[in-house]
Amino acid sequence: MNRIVSVIPKDDFVLEVVFDNGESVMIDFTCKLYTVRFSMLSDKEYFNTVTTDGIFVRWNYKIELSLSEVLELARK
Repeated sequence: MNRIVSVIPKDDFVLEVVFDNGESVMIDFTCKLYTVRFSMLSDKEYFNTVTTDGIFVRWNYKIELSLSEVLELARK
């Protein structure tokens, strides 16, 4: 299974997720900002606080995505 090596917040609420195999995916959160789960990400400064531990993508432990969720969102 792939591990996440970095997460890079881009303009317009897009997140680039880079995997240990050198591949990356872009996830556009624009439409998700109006959902209960992701509404906190509408603050650009907060969106930019994204981190990873290799398995999860996290925003200050308040919002997190598992590796499988990242892959699922990337497919959409």
